[in-house]
Amino acid sequence: MAALFFARHDRCLALTRRLSRAFVALAGALVVAAPAADLQAQADDAASHPSDVRAATRLFRRGSTAVTETQASELTLTLTEAAMRPIQTWVRTAGALDATGRILTATLRSPEAELVQVGQRLRAFSVASRMQMHQAKITRVTPQTGGAQIEATIAVAARNDGARYLMEIVVERGPFLSVPNVSIIEEGGTRVVYLEQAPGEYSARTIQTGLEGELYTQVTDGLAAGDRVVSIGSFFVDADNKLKSGDSE
Repeated sequence: MAALFFARHDRCLALTRRLSRAFVALAGALVVAAPAADLQAQADDAASHPSDVRAATRLFRRGSTAVTETQASELTLTLTEAAMRPIQTWVRTAGALDATGRILTATLRSPEAELVQVGQRLRAFSVASRMQMHQAKITRVTPQTGGAQIEATIAVAARNDGARYLMEIVVERGPFLSVPNVSIIEEGGTRVVYLEQAPGEYSARTIQTGLEGELYTQVTDGLAAGDRVVSIGSFFVDADNKLKSGDSE
């Protein structure tokens, strides 16, 4: 009986060892296969979400900066195309109102005097009450030494309270390739805008400028019609770009 018991015990031990070796081999195979399975799963996920992969792996150009959709929303980031548009210059001066409440008279010095012509429209505000605006037009320009005397006729007679009137004369300079003034950043005599290279990616572009209007500035070099530049939010993009450039150096 004892011999039979020990024989059965030996067979059980042998079977246990074989099962243990098989389990170890299977576990090793799973460990080796796991990375390949993970890579396959990642590849499958990439194929189903290509835009996510591009966003995560896109390499940004040197000298450019990226703005996330969340940041753009918080900043109300706005893009404006470089385009042919009329540029306006506003000539500002002070004038006196006559007894009729219709005629404003003012004196301009050169070179602003050369910009004013009969027929140009203007807005007039009483110094005493700037809340009320009067529409008017230039009706006479009399050249003088070093400038000109101008007269403007107000559409609806204003109250003559003895106060002087502020006059803003709108001068149309013509259509030019231009960008918003808020897009332009001054850097020690250099003017820079941030050009959209790809959605969410902007790079600094040095430009040459000409006429400067109230809202837009003429671009003589550095941009082409249709180029999209940052207008609202340009200072944030500039600060972020400089910060990243400093980190990379």
